[in-house]
Amino acid sequence: MLPRFLLAGVGCVLLAGLPAWSASVSVAELNYHPLNSSDYEFIELINSGTSDFDLTGCRFTASVTYTFGSLVLKPGDRTVICRDRGKLASLYGNIPNLAPGAYTGKFSDSGEQVTFTTAGGAILFSFKYDSGGQWPSRADGLGSSLETIDPNGDLSDPLNWRSSTDYLGSPGRPGNSGQRTLVINEVLTHTDPPIEDALELFNLTGQPIDIGGWYISNNRATPKKYRIPAGTLVPANGYHVLYEYQFDASSPNPGDIPFTFNSAHGDEAVIMSADASGNLLLWIDSVSFDAAQHGISFGRYPNGTGKLRAMSKLTLGTSITPDDPPQLITEFIKGTGASNAYPKVGPVVFNRIMYRPPAGKDEFLELLNSLPGQTPLFDPLHPENTWRLRGGVDFDLPMGVVLDPGEKILMVGTNPPAFRTKYQIPATIRIYGPYTNKLADAGETVQLYKPDPPQEPPHPDAGFVPYILVEEVSYLPTAPWPTEADGGGAALLRRDPAQFADDPAAWTVDTAPPKLAPPLHALWTGTQVRLGWNGVVGTALVLEDRADAISGSWNLVANVPAPAANGPQTHDVTPSATQRFYRLRVP
Repeated sequence: MLPRFLLAGVGCVLLAGLPAWSASVSVAELNYHPLNSSDYEFIELINSGTSDFDLTGCRFTASVTYTFGSLVLKPGDRTVICRDRGKLASLYGNIPNLAPGAYTGKFSDSGEQVTFTTAGGAILFSFKYDSGGQWPSRADGLGSSLETIDPNGDLSDPLNWRSSTDYLGSPGRPGNSGQRTLVINEVLTHTDPPIEDALELFNLTGQPIDIGGWYISNNRATPKKYRIPAGTLVPANGYHVLYEYQFDASSPNPGDIPFTFNSAHGDEAVIMSADASGNLLLWIDSVSFDAAQHGISFGRYPNGTGKLRAMSKLTLGTSITPDDPPQLITEFIKGTGASNAYPKVGPVVFNRIMYRPPAGKDEFLELLNSLPGQTPLFDPLHPENTWRLRGGVDFDLPMGVVLDPGEKILMVGTNPPAFRTKYQIPATIRIYGPYTNKLADAGETVQLYKPDPPQEPPHPDAGFVPYILVEEVSYLPTAPWPTEADGGGAALLRRDPAQFADDPAAWTVDTAPPKLAPPLHALWTGTQVRLGWNGVVGTALVLEDRADAISGSWNLVANVPAPAANGPQTHDVTPSATQRFYRLRVP
């Protein structure tokens, strides 16, 4: 990547013949994949410096070709170049600061290098945009342009770009990128009577918002599906709920397209503002979500600001639940919204995460059954459909795994028997693996999914198995996440299995407690205690004691050398006159 100054060896130099402020010309907006046709492409430059910038003779040399005539940009000024002036004018009307002529070529819909030089060929900026990864997805043919967040920042960094809030972009003027005023706060997508699909809006401001004439949809590519009735208000710091009987009406309003949310594959929800004639104006909010468990909604946590999470209960403003009689549907659709509940946690949770072990050690994930009863890690009616790990690592659990109350199992990236031997894991702890890929040291998302019942005929997806997200953790090696887990020999440890996993405050560190060699027996011989265990070739132990069974510091008694052969081993201890408790551990 070439930054917006020329690199020469190590360090940077100013471009020959240009003043120090030459880097002030940058990109404000790029419409590389317009909604309808490449004829509506444009790129907008901005002088983000404090002095005039002379564009005369400057040119685009990669992706598109264009050379500026005589033009000086004052600080803060913009200029737009495009592919088809007539088409652009027909869509946007009068465009301020539209440069003469048009460029040749076109921007690639899938991303490419964009280079802008002086008349003499010195690079002013060169960056590569993309349509995937962390690049804003709505700009990829869904009705937004790309806008820079900081024109003076790194143009090759996808996090320095956003999808335009203005529908189709805002060539020639600053875009509407102000603070959010209204969000999609809760979505219910998998329902049967007495409840139905629902979408809750939350007004983040202290003033009522008139959303009459706005549109909601389940598809960003088709945002005009249901037009909200005129005069609909969302109260100050309040809520408004839209229900399936409205947006999936059997007799829709003219122009409406009935829809429900896809609970098996996951879906998205979109709300857009519009003028009195129904012309779209602004992308107000859009969210996407996974497959949903029956009767479980997705809501923002923290309320109004966080990501969508599976909720522990419905908070749409009524007390009706999926267990109530169907005749109560008339009560359910009277809900006016409420602050979101705590996220749903469990029944199986990530309990420990060793993502960056010391040299020579191995990473692992520990799962814990947090329920007081057994939890099968498969669909009991379709046992071939088992739980799975996804995200940073991939693994499908084998058939027939049932966790007892409070039971922990280990998921490893190496051979399970070898892992058990290396760390002297008791046979009572089950180990599964190896999973594919590895946990990233720089931060990772790990996910646990369970199968929902397969779709049944006459559903068009009959046989398809939806997978429901049970648990997700996106850890980082930096504060507020516990930094001791970043290669210091400790694993992330869940403070309480009832706490929401994707919160740094829910985690501390496992100080790597000693791994005990399970004794086969402890025999009193009259003057000595004989400790026995299963020895492993190459594994030395240490013998420690203390006066109390529960608390106090352990003291080294003896170093126990590694045995010459695997199998039962013994070590005799002559106790002191006072009571002592002993243990063997792998150092």
